[in-house]
Amino acid sequence: MQEVVQHEETQVDAPTNARGHGERASTIGAAVGSRVSMLFLLLAAFGWRMIGLTQQSFWRDEIDVIFLSLRPIRENLSMFISPAQNGPLYYLLLRPWIDVAGSSEFAMRYTSVLFGVAAVALLWQVARRLLPGGHSSGLANAPLLTAIFLAINPYQLWYSQEGKMYALVVLLTLLSTWSWLEAMRSGGGLRWLRYLLVTTICIYTHLLTALILPLHCVWFLLAWPVNRRRWQGYAGALSGFVLPYLPLVWWQWHYLTSLDYETGYGFTPFAEVLRVLLLGHTRGAFVDVDTAWLVPIFFLGMAGLLVGYQELRSIAEDRRPLLLNVDPRLRMAMIAAWLVLPVLLIFGVSLIKPLFVDRYVIWIAPSFALLFAVGVQVIRHSGGRWATVLALLVVVYAGAFWLWTGWQQTHSPNKTQLREAVQYVAAQRLPDDLLILQIPHTHYAYRYYTSDFGPDPFADSDLRLMPWMEGLWTQNGLPDAEAIAQVDETMRRQTAGYTEAWVILVEAASWDPRDLMVRWLDQNGELLDRTFFHGIEARKYRLGTGD
Repeated sequence: MQEVVQHEETQVDAPTNARGHGERASTIGAAVGSRVSMLFLLLAAFGWRMIGLTQQSFWRDEIDVIFLSLRPIRENLSMFISPAQNGPLYYLLLRPWIDVAGSSEFAMRYTSVLFGVAAVALLWQVARRLLPGGHSSGLANAPLLTAIFLAINPYQLWYSQEGKMYALVVLLTLLSTWSWLEAMRSGGGLRWLRYLLVTTICIYTHLLTALILPLHCVWFLLAWPVNRRRWQGYAGALSGFVLPYLPLVWWQWHYLTSLDYETGYGFTPFAEVLRVLLLGHTRGAFVDVDTAWLVPIFFLGMAGLLVGYQELRSIAEDRRPLLLNVDPRLRMAMIAAWLVLPVLLIFGVSLIKPLFVDRYVIWIAPSFALLFAVGVQVIRHSGGRWATVLALLVVVYAGAFWLWTGWQQTHSPNKTQLREAVQYVAAQRLPDDLLILQIPHTHYAYRYYTSDFGPDPFADSDLRLMPWMEGLWTQNGLPDAEAIAQVDETMRRQTAGYTEAWVILVEAASWDPRDLMVRWLDQNGELLDRTFFHGIEARKYRLGTGD
């Protein structure tokens, strides 16, 4: 009898075990498929960022990065305690790369390509800790969708093709967030130390990434009481920020409260802040299209933000699920805080001293991608047999639109064509021709674009630059008659002995809004050549032939 009962139990359990094994096999298969998909996505993201990498000239900030990176190490180290310095660590990190790879446009921008691709991979890991569906396939895989949205976003493409620190900023803030999530999930002194070190590197790479600290504090409060066992480790990590942040505190407060210090930026109203950020992260950096084309993308984001919490139900995908067990509304609040809080904080600082530039908070981009991915899930589950088809169409539309805008911004002249202008002048300029640079800062571009783009493009650059003179500064408040007389005296003195002069005009209105220097050249010389480039003008004069 006992044998019969055991046999019957075996008969009953067999299908159950088979189903369990089948489900596990399906889960493992989906996980492998997700990783394979990520590998292909990373390769695609790399290829997309490599297309047109050197299509456009450096703009002056990219050339400044090279110059600052090549300064003596002692000068760069002093930036850590010098007022109004941003990103000192980036220049130190870049120096050995330039020594090995040179200073060409390709070499300087290639690092940003790598940082941008790595950010896609890291966002996938962060999204798996915030969103369900990591072991699903197709549109149901919200973490993979999040990574796709970041990979093809034209705003991210722009900064992944620029020789500055902003692609690295996105990567480091994601690494800081991943470190925070891991420390909250598993605890341990080493994990909190990793969070402390990564975030410190982040802050010294770009000062305003310090705003991630209050964001993580808000996350901690929203995740309570799930994370109640981690408060001591988190408190220890926060106290650890006091030491690395101390060198910055004294001058930050002084410059924020000083009436004499000017940031160089105008005040941006909050409505304009929102408009710039919304269009930048949904349309790209410089592509001007009718807002109607953005409606499907706006809809995705709003669907995710307003009703996406319904899609954040807890699942047992993670062996140690921390945030997946947080209430879905609170988890959505965490994503929304990532989007909103840095913007509110930088605007609050701007009320004291104007400081807003959209790229300074570029690291809110992952929150957009998360909301878009959740928005896709909302559409999928909106009911009806065509819901999945509609979700797919919206994703395809957003992808196609972003690929088109990304191509346009890469292959249209959006940056000042310093390369083209300098090389045009340098090819025709004779050794005795005077070079006049307006604004004077352009001399760095001239030195760079007449170099061999090796490890030190500024070496012996005086020989390539001379003879030259700085364009005149006329924003001195003098009446027109007095200013004209002063320009006449200065120009006669500085051009004496030269028969021909080349003039490169870039952002000239910021230096000479009344065009007094150019008017003097027109009146006292013969215009031989006038060539326009994007954002720049080159002229050649024969001197001493005017009235």
